[in-house]
Amino acid sequence: MTAYQRLPSASHIPVTPAAADREASRATVALDLAWFDLSGRATWDRRHLPDTPEVTGAVASLARGAMLKGTDGPIAVEDLMPGDHVATQDGETVRIDWIGSRTYAPSDERPTFYRVTARAFGPNGPEADVMLGARAHVLIQHRLCYELLRVPRAFAPVAALEDGHLVSAVTPPGEVTVYGIACSGQSAVMVSGLAVESYHPARATGRSLNRTVLSDMARLFPQIGDGDGFGPPRIPYLSASEAHGLAMAIG
Repeated sequence: MTAYQRLPSASHIPVTPAAADREASRATVALDLAWFDLSGRATWDRRHLPDTPEVTGAVASLARGAMLKGTDGPIAVEDLMPGDHVATQDGETVRIDWIGSRTYAPSDERPTFYRVTARAFGPNGPEADVMLGARAHVLIQHRLCYELLRVPRAFAPVAALEDGHLVSAVTPPGEVTVYGIACSGQSAVMVSGLAVESYHPARATGRSLNRTVLSDMARLFPQIGDGDGFGPPRIPYLSASEAHGLAMAIG
């Protein structure tokens, strides 16, 4: 079992004096979290966590207003509750176990979003323009995926697909909020008809697992507790360069 499959509880990780000093010196960011805990209760909290790529990348996939397909029809990401079910690319539904968000004030450094235009990926969507966060990964189904990874589909970072036309980088003014959602495992949830990956730590921590990152992730995802974690990713990832090359070949 790999480390990202079973994220340890923060209380299980001893903190040395030197580590405590480093922790106190790290910049933090306020994140609003909601999760479906192991006893079956929906819980909310605002936590100040280290402002690291691993932490903030977990809440950087969907812009406010992004529409998912719930059991009772379309539902905006900001209206989701822990325990809600949404449609996946496989035609099934999956339960939302965790929702995280970060709000940027007008005076904060501006985050980048990516506007994906309607039918940017042809029959694979989206059905309407959709705004994704900078760390979103979209599902690509193309023969070139098989040539690269020996699989028919893979997740690609949306930032690598930016072409200024079908996928455009946007830096909105004013206050903005960006969201991340997580299920019990890796899923491709439908956002306005576009398959977008629910958060999975493999894409963020695969090359940066250490005691500090694991402690941060345990505090970020309290729903994991002593459970089995997220499990292994079922769908592989294209690197930024692979995704860019594939987009150029398709285009």
